[in-house]
Amino acid sequence: GTSMGLRAYEPRTEARFSLTATGGDATGWAANAHRSIERLGVRERTQVAIEKARAGGGARELPAGRYTVILEPAAVAGLLSWMVWLLDAKSYFKGTSPYAGCLGRRIVDPRLTLRNRPAHPDLLGQQFHAEGVPSVESLWIKDGVLTQLAFDRYTARQHQVEPLPMPDAPCLSAEGAGEDLIATTERGILITNFWYLRVVNPTDLTLTGMTRDGTFLVEEGRVRCAVKNFRFHESPVRAFSQLEDCTRPMEAVTSETGKLLVPAMRIRDFPFSSVTMF
Repeated sequence: GTSMGLRAYEPRTEARFSLTATGGDATGWAANAHRSIERLGVRERTQVAIEKARAGGGARELPAGRYTVILEPAAVAGLLSWMVWLLDAKSYFKGTSPYAGCLGRRIVDPRLTLRNRPAHPDLLGQQFHAEGVPSVESLWIKDGVLTQLAFDRYTARQHQVEPLPMPDAPCLSAEGAGEDLIATTERGILITNFWYLRVVNPTDLTLTGMTRDGTFLVEEGRVRCAVKNFRFHESPVRAFSQLEDCTRPMEAVTSETGKLLVPAMRIRDFPFSSVTMF
């Protein structure tokens, strides 16, 4: 409710769980969120976390450098969330946005399309946002091209457009999605999740963070062994421009993001800057 007479309410439910399985010096992780507790998939996801912890022992150390990587949905969600959070028009027109000057231009692989889908049953979209603005189905990136910015009320008034809140139910999809990214990978690193993602350079959205909870070497279409975790420095805009293949969108959450629908991805030339101690 506001002093201007705006009144709105929305009943909704939300269930969440996350767990970390440990086995010696290895960990496996799983999480989910849903409107229905019955749709969390606790048993199945727990089993995956246990299997990764079991497989993660005796990790081999590989040198830092550029690798083909297979990002599971949680890892993709971690990168994409930073892209979504910075889609605001205010910073865009101030020139401080990593997307400055890019509206109407291709910023990621042309197979990728980003929509806000607040009514999707597997997402946690809201009917309205803190400013009282309705959350609507909207298109943000189409065929790799940036098509929309988020306008708060003040910035919308300045530019004489309707307010549009940030996407609260992001869905990233891709044309020609594959299914088994591991089987078609000659050599690469399988990444379960990223941890402690932070911005290093806001002008091009370079992030740093570490792999976590299951990092494995893939050779000749098979998972060969666990490897020690890496630190990386990379922009999701650059990474998503180097897409080789991806799957259909799947449910994904991380410890620092909301709920998204994103594909798993295989990306070339992903730069790892160092190896971590574990």
